[in-house]
Amino acid sequence: MARAAEKLGRQKERLARLEAGGEPSRPMTVESASLVEPVALSFTCLQCGGPNRLEEHAAATVDGKRLRLAKLVCARCGARRDVWFQLDHALPH
Repeated sequence: MARAAEKLGRQKERLARLEAGGEPSRPMTVESASLVEPVALSFTCLQCGGPNRLEEHAAATVDGKRLRLAKLVCARCGARRDVWFQLDHALPH
């Protein structure tokens, strides 16, 4: 059963990388940086379904695009997950 659960977890991780936010090439869009953390924390762990903790919220530039990266770690099993965001707002002049 443990091997089957590990396999299922790996498959869930692979699918999550294909969804919005799973890779820098497919960031999830939010209106402001203040929404990155609450949206990221709304995701549950792909391995055990437990709650995640935010380990880091950082700005990053990938292929010339300014992105935000939320690094999550499961509070229950310790599994890690990165969620990528792009901001969808015009900065005031």
